[in-house]
Amino acid sequence: MSLNNMKFQRLTTNGELQYADSLVKDGTLIGERIDNFHQVKLYQLDSLYMEVYKHMHFNVIVKVITFTDTEFLEPYLEKISLQGILIS
Repeated sequence: MSLNNMKFQRLTTNGELQYADSLVKDGTLIGERIDNFHQVKLYQLDSLYMEVYKHMHFNVIVKVITFTDTEFLEPYLEKISLQGILIS
């Protein structure tokens, strides 16, 4: 998947970051991963997904991305357990 083909929104203004903060509070943490020097947390609220990139050394949020296309969940799929979902 190329970044050029991604349809996401970066949040940068104070209003956008406040919106992201409300998504974190109201959403559900569904995944985490490490990307270079960043801890990336994935949240879901209804059909909206949000990745929060936090610099591990400086302990600050450096990027927030929101998206609705489930194609971008691929980096998290191998860590998601379906054990409680599958019916025997």
